[in-house]
Amino acid sequence: IQVTYPRSGTHWVQQIIQLILSKGVSVKTFNEFLEKAPFLEVQEVQPTAFPRLLRTHFSMSKLRLSEKAKYIYVARNPWDCCVSCYYLIRESPATEFTNGTFDDFLDAFLEAKIGFGDYFEHVLSGYSHIGDSNVFFVTYEELQTNKKDVVLRLAEFLGEHHRKVLEENEEVLQQVLEKSTVAFMKNFMTTNPKEVLKVLKKNSPHLQPAQVISNQESCQSTDIHILRKGVVGDWKQHFTRENIEKMQTAIIERTKGSDIMDLWKCDSAFINRGTYR
Repeated sequence: IQVTYPRSGTHWVQQIIQLILSKGVSVKTFNEFLEKAPFLEVQEVQPTAFPRLLRTHFSMSKLRLSEKAKYIYVARNPWDCCVSCYYLIRESPATEFTNGTFDDFLDAFLEAKIGFGDYFEHVLSGYSHIGDSNVFFVTYEELQTNKKDVVLRLAEFLGEHHRKVLEENEEVLQQVLEKSTVAFMKNFMTTNPKEVLKVLKKNSPHLQPAQVISNQESCQSTDIHILRKGVVGDWKQHFTRENIEKMQTAIIERTKGSDIMDLWKCDSAFINRGTYR
């Protein structure tokens, strides 16, 4: 089960997982991607052959954890996560936030009013399970800087034989690395609300047919780009001095007693130097 706060590398890491399990063979469409790894909170889980892949944006504290399951938690620094969520919300017609400002969004993000729950509660709950044998904890930033190493460790976590395949077959390893790049994934990581509803209609029988049809008729066909830039540090182009002060206040208050922010020392050092706009 992959656990992430939205815009923290959900699709990126899931693509890597699928590539590891399929020995470098990628899906070709976004709907196929969704069907391979349904969201617990949206799609009804169907009986399937193992290994079963599931995803959720619920925090670890809200899940009924099982010793028989494996959990992959992906954390992203609060600054970049906030910026990425801002663009996702702004691109989604249903949110009616197309003209919203980043200043407005930051306030909503820090007050946990954007519909995704509280960011800090989410990452802290994931961080608290770092020592668990059935939990693989990784940051978006580590994956950016040490991708090959993370891929090999993730493969071992999924099963020692998966790591063995990658270590003994350089071609398969390269396929996994290349097909999990932003450039490759953008080829199929584009969809629109109507296409997503088709998947829901097929895989979510708990939704009433009339509800799905009504939603489908009201949806626009505007494309939604699932991936944006896939970079670290883009927040520096968006946060003003006032924005940074708001975020820092929230970080101090919400992470008191935890060393979780040590995961992102580089960003903290940048802020402490005062070299921002």
